[in-house]
Amino acid sequence: MNKIVGYIGIAGFIICLIIMYATNLGERGLRNYDPDFRLLDMRFQYTAADVGETFEKLGRDGRAAYRNFWILDFVFIACFLIVMFAITDKIATNGWARNILIFFSIARAGFDIIENGMLFYLSIIYPVQNSSLVTLSSWITTSKYISLFIWMLGIAVMLLYNVINRKHSN
Repeated sequence: MNKIVGYIGIAGFIICLIIMYATNLGERGLRNYDPDFRLLDMRFQYTAADVGETFEKLGRDGRAAYRNFWILDFVFIACFLIVMFAITDKIATNGWARNILIFFSIARAGFDIIENGMLFYLSIIYPVQNSSLVTLSSWITTSKYISLFIWMLGIAVMLLYNVINRKHSN
C-alpha cells in the first residue's frame, strides 16, 4: 500500500472518529434530539421497533441530522478500510492469509455501506415502516460485525504466527 494513502486513511479515520463522537455533528449532537440516543449501526442487531422508536424520538430534524451523520460515516468507512488494509499489509506476511484478511476487510466495508444506505432510506420514508427491510438491515449489521471479528481474529493469529516464526528463526 502506498504510504501516503495509508497516512491519509489513518488521519481521516481519526478525524472522523473525533467528529462522530466528540462534536455536535456526531452522536453527541443527536443526543440533543433524544438524550437516550444509541446509534442503530453500533448494535449487533436491532428490530423494527428499535428503528421506529429511534426515528420517532429523534423527530424530523433529528432524522435529518442522523442522515448527515451517515454521510460522514461513508467517509469513515473508506478511511477505516484503508486502515484495515494498512494493518493487514504490515502484519500478514503469508499471501493466502493476506488475501483472506483483505476479503473480510472489504466485506466489512461493503456490509457497512449497504447498512447505511438501508437505514438512510428507512429514515426518509419514516413514518412508513418496512419491517422486512429493517430485518435485512439488521442482519447486514450483524454480518458487518462478524466480518470485523473474523478480520481481528485473523490479525491476532498472524501476530502470533509472526512471533513464533521470529523465535524459531533466531
